Amino acid sequence: MTNKVVDCVAGMQWGSEGKGKVVAYLAKEYNAVIRSGGPQAGHTFYLDGMKYVNRQVPCGVANPDCKLYLSANSLVNIDVLAKELSCFSIYPDRLMIDDHAMVVTAEHAEMERLASLKEKLASTLEGVGAAQSEKVWRRAKLFDFHASEDPELYFFCDDTVRAINEQINNGHPVLLEGTQGFGLCLNLGSYPFVTSRDVTASALLSDAGISPKHHNQTIGVMRTYPIRVGGNSGPTESKEIDWKEVTRRSRSPDPILEYTTVTGRVRRVFEQSYPVLDRAMTVNRPDQIALMFLDYINHDDFGKTSFDGLSPESQEYVYSLENRLGTPITLIGTGPEEIHMIDRRTEEQRAVPVSEPWLNDFFPSNTYGHPWDSGFIEQFIDRKMTDRQGEPFKRRIFLSDY
Repeated sequence: MTNKVVDCVAGMQWGSEGKGKVVAYLAKEYNAVIRSGGPQAGHTFYLDGMKYVNRQVPCGVANPDCKLYLSANSLVNIDVLAKELSCFSIYPDRLMIDDHAMVVTAEHAEMERLASLKEKLASTLEGVGAAQSEKVWRRAKLFDFHASEDPELYFFCDDTVRAINEQINNGHPVLLEGTQGFGLCLNLGSYPFVTSRDVTASALLSDAGISPKHHNQTIGVMRTYPIRVGGNSGPTESKEIDWKEVTRRSRSPDPILEYTTVTGRVRRVFEQSYPVLDRAMTVNRPDQIALMFLDYINHDDFGKTSFDGLSPESQEYVYSLENRLGTPITLIGTGPEEIHMIDRRTEEQRAVPVSEPWLNDFFPSNTYGHPWDSGFIEQFIDRKMTDRQGEPFKRRIFLSDY
């Protein structure tokens, strides 16, 4: 019997739909969360009142009981990764990075700067496109190479395809955390104003080395007003407005203004773009929709957690959108924090994690063959480490000043 336990969270617009918030909210229902993509996309979520913006570590970190994976098609910036590992005190007993992942370096970012990609395409200049092209040209030094040079990284490096499929074979629910949005898809988006990879739900399965036979459902994430990054970032096939207009329509007492999480630019904002949304629905075929930023329709609904408590204006917006998309809107974001979520899902639409999964004879092992045990890892990293020339390694993963 094939275990259909894999769910996908996919962006339906141009990114920044609120996928980080959705994944952090759903994480408690899964035994594993997998992220693809690179450090140019920041996923924002709140945990215990604190705001976090993750560019590498899956937002499933909000659930301390689930395993975290960076897939084979991930792109890793070691410095960004180090800060997030330190921030959440993540050891290799929680996170595994695929040995085929691509490493993004300062040289890649410089290549994009010299190509004037910021001016041409409003690129974030994080080096992701340059790194991806280097991988295609078979010139890349993948994560396993970098890990072999640095013991701190080595314990995070392994075959995630094997580990993830072991989870699936044992019936553990798995969540794939997509990055960016359909309009930025390399193959199907508004080329050339796109990212460097496919970002559809089917691509998430491929990135992680998961057969489509294990796919259970896709949760499409969208927002009430789509955005694009600031600058020459391309069209959206709908009318561009400004944040003053969004503030006016929502009747918010405070100005509404959004900045990109990585570059800090003011985001462009638009009316709902149905041609792109319809195409995203056709390709991703989501089983559920998570609608974020409903408070931009009516600020009086900020922070509400009950659908019945919403204003008639917002309820009508949801009903109208459900009817147009032909898909149930099951999650509704009414603010940034984890408690600002209306959950309309049925029991059949929820995942149920396997409790105490180690009792099912499943426990991942690292490349040395040792169990993934925090105590062992802590003993290892506390030792003085030297490179092949006997010089001390520059510590970057577990530094206290991050």
